[in-house]
Amino acid sequence: MSLFYHPTAFKSYTILIIILLLVLTISPFAQEQSRESAAVDPTAAQWSLQFAYEGFYDYKETDTRGEGNNGFFQFRFVAPVPATESFPITLLPRLTARLVQNSQDEFGFGQSDLFVLGIINQWASGRWGIGPQVNFPSQSGFGNTNWGYGLAGAVTQRALNDDLFLALLLQQTWSQNAAGETKASPLGINAILVYQLGDGWYIGNGDYVIRYNWDAQAFFVPFGIRLGKAFINPKGTWNAYIEYASSVIYDSFPGSVASYAIRVNVQYQIPVSL
Repeated sequence: MSLFYHPTAFKSYTILIIILLLVLTISPFAQEQSRESAAVDPTAAQWSLQFAYEGFYDYKETDTRGEGNNGFFQFRFVAPVPATESFPITLLPRLTARLVQNSQDEFGFGQSDLFVLGIINQWASGRWGIGPQVNFPSQSGFGNTNWGYGLAGAVTQRALNDDLFLALLLQQTWSQNAAGETKASPLGINAILVYQLGDGWYIGNGDYVIRYNWDAQAFFVPFGIRLGKAFINPKGTWNAYIEYASSVIYDSFPGSVASYAIRVNVQYQIPVSL
């Protein structure tokens, strides 16, 4: 069944489109982004050190799909390069390194990348950017062992006096397969919605990525929820959260599929303006 006619997907995308339309009808407001909003904004110009663990549980249809990884430890480092008069684009280099735990509880380097987002344009309540991405080879048995190259982009929008944050991140890379052919990796679509609850607390849909497999012409769609809190002090922000996600649409998507995943995260952020 096509994703666009799948009842669950249709409802999810209808709700997302309605929210986006409502946000876009709100007149932009000339307001500096709050520290609470910046804490959940992957395009905000701030230094960031992130440590996380994500576990995958109860794999589906293991007789045909096989067992997947048990989880991974993640380290992510963002080092912003502010725009200047001679180069009016803020650069956000983001290095992500993962120590993967496979189904045999062995650990190895895998699923890591470097992404440099260039903020092309900003307006009163949002911004957009694009940049190159490089995927690093994984250790054998822990992911793709070839280099990957491509592009990634992001667009964000804030509303309701910075209480509502929306973002859309896209990632597409190409790499060689086992036969030595250059193939497109699954397209990554990360739609983010976060609402501020007050006193630094927030709720959102998590950091779970929709994937589209070009060869199979099939989607993998997770549905997640995140609860977090930003602890803001004059010099920086501690941001901690926990996420839960289940696999909603995956029937035609090839490969292993976990019934649910749990992520715990802590990071320290320093805005460049400080």
